[in-house]
Amino acid sequence: MTLASTPAAAQRDRCADYANGMVAQDQRARQMRCPGWTSHSNYGGHYGWCQAQTPQRVQQAISNWQTRFQACQFAAGGSPAARGDASRCVAYGDEMVRMDRMARQQACRGWNSHSNRNHHIQWCQQQTPERVNGALSAWRQRLRAC
Repeated sequence: MTLASTPAAAQRDRCADYANGMVAQDQRARQMRCPGWTSHSNYGGHYGWCQAQTPQRVQQAISNWQTRFQACQFAAGGSPAARGDASRCVAYGDEMVRMDRMARQQACRGWNSHSNRNHHIQWCQQQTPERVNGALSAWRQRLRAC
């Protein structure tokens, strides 16, 4: 039996791959100045996080970060529309976090949004501008009614 076939060795290899990939992706995202990018280049941090997770959770994290990175690559592609979408979605994310903070301070009943800016940005990037504007208008109305 080789060392690589043991479960602990497989865990180390999986986590080394994850940590190396995340560090490389983070460095590329920072070079492209991805809006809303919140990862880091700390290999040990990524490696340690991976060791504490199930393989399924690690795969989900990889998928989530790849989606964010792909959106940034699209935005960095140079087209005016892509740059406009990126800045529009960052503004949407910022506004949603601001409204969530206000709603929680006012203890609004039935408020079911969240303060995860990256999730708001990611959602926005997958929607038409009209749908984003409609959602923003609806959230503003709910906050006013609070």
